[in-house]
Amino acid sequence: MITKKPTCTEEGEKTFTCSLCEETKTESVAKKPHTYKEEITKDPTFEEEGEKTFTCEDCGDSYAESIPVRDDEVVVTVTNKSNLPQDTNAGRYSDSINFTFDVMNRSDKVIKGIQGILTVYDLFGEEILKINCDFTGNSIPAGESITVDDLEMDINQFMDSHVKFYNTDFSDLQFEYEVTNIVYDDGSSMKGQSSTDSIESHKVTVAVNDKQNLDVNYNAGRYSPRVEFIFEVYNNTSKDIKGVQGTFTIKDLFGVDIMSLGLDFTGQAIPANSSAVFDDLGFDINQFMDDHVKVYSTNLEDLQFEYEVTSIVYTDGTKE
Repeated sequence: MITKKPTCTEEGEKTFTCSLCEETKTESVAKKPHTYKEEITKDPTFEEEGEKTFTCEDCGDSYAESIPVRDDEVVVTVTNKSNLPQDTNAGRYSDSINFTFDVMNRSDKVIKGIQGILTVYDLFGEEILKINCDFTGNSIPAGESITVDDLEMDINQFMDSHVKFYNTDFSDLQFEYEVTNIVYDDGSSMKGQSSTDSIESHKVTVAVNDKQNLDVNYNAGRYSPRVEFIFEVYNNTSKDIKGVQGTFTIKDLFGVDIMSLGLDFTGQAIPANSSAVFDDLGFDINQFMDDHVKVYSTNLEDLQFEYEVTSIVYTDGTKE
């Protein structure tokens, strides 16, 4: 008969009683094992170990174990370098270098974009240059790799580092790629951010539903390429809105600002607690401005948008 139940900190006791003379004896009962609950108290990073704590749900006893530094979730390898001489007929107004990369996703999630820095070294390990190098436009399945061969770097012939890089054979170069951010297909990122295509203010929400690239068309009066967006503007108030004034900011996949511009919504009323679609707003592309070119050449799903409302005019004449 158990006369004292064991716990995870104390032994129990079992008593035996003779059925004839009622003499008794006792024996100990072994302690129960601890019932530990595991909790990660510090996530590991690529530079530091993490920590997980085990706590007994019965007695509170606890101990900690380290979690190893995370293996690189992305491995980027430069597999080739091609020199492209200046060719104005091909739209190359300076010498350039074309890279071929192998990008390996070692994580358990689909990767949408990678942001990082590529460092180029000579044969002796001396640094030649560093360049920002992002991979977007292709999803990389979990546990798989892709080949990227459409990234180029223009050569400035007045910069010794550029000239050295151009003139050095691929076999005499070394490369190192440092990942600074990863954006996954589920919207999460290595930096803990979350991608979004709209921003909600107190009274107006502006969402970008589509982006259209329009080529030059003299017959249509378009003398340069143009980007137009389809917006849906939500009126969260109880009054009809006649016009909204604000600033539209376009960001890349990693949340870095590309450009900001003034953007007003006028010409149609936005009913109370409803929305209206505006599909003819955009801007002409200046091909000599990098931010314009980046917006034009980047897919909608690789862009983020913010709209900051600065003024609202209601149909009853009131303003905010």
